[in-house]
Amino acid sequence: MPSRRAVLSLFAGGTLGSLAGCGDSAEGTDRDFGLTTTGATGAPGEAVGVELTARGVGVVTYRVEALPPVWQVTQGDFDPGPTSVREMYPPELLWEPPIGTVTGSFIVAIPPNAAPGKYSLPVQARAGGADGTTVSTATLTVEGATASPTDGETETNSSPRGTATRSARTESGR
Repeated sequence: MPSRRAVLSLFAGGTLGSLAGCGDSAEGTDRDFGLTTTGATGAPGEAVGVELTARGVGVVTYRVEALPPVWQVTQGDFDPGPTSVREMYPPELLWEPPIGTVTGSFIVAIPPNAAPGKYSLPVQARAGGADGTTVSTATLTVEGATASPTDGETETNSSPRGTATRSARTESGR
């Protein structure tokens, strides 16, 4: 007759082994971690959406400083929505606890005086722990003629929940 310890070990090992394959994989693990973004095309004066899908994510941020200073980026809809947003530069969208899969968008306002060409918007995601980090860069293509800026045009950059104004002189004067 097997000992009680042997029976318990066999039972525990069999139960854990059978449970390991059940249901979805654990949310927020490195095994599930990933980020994809789509590019967008628009004309000066238009707003375009950069779509993203993140898996096993705890934090998402967009690197607005990669765009010219007069461009504006705002948070679009996310499903599920972040549990909180850190209003900092760059802003951070947080999911606590880390989420299995999230889809969403950032809205990029192309200034009326933007030169035609390709621009990059890096989006960074961190897994539940600070160890896993990835970046996916969305390419924004501006087509068409550049419109002349108006005298009252303000140069702004945006945080996820509002607009933060920054001067081009301040950025270039650092």
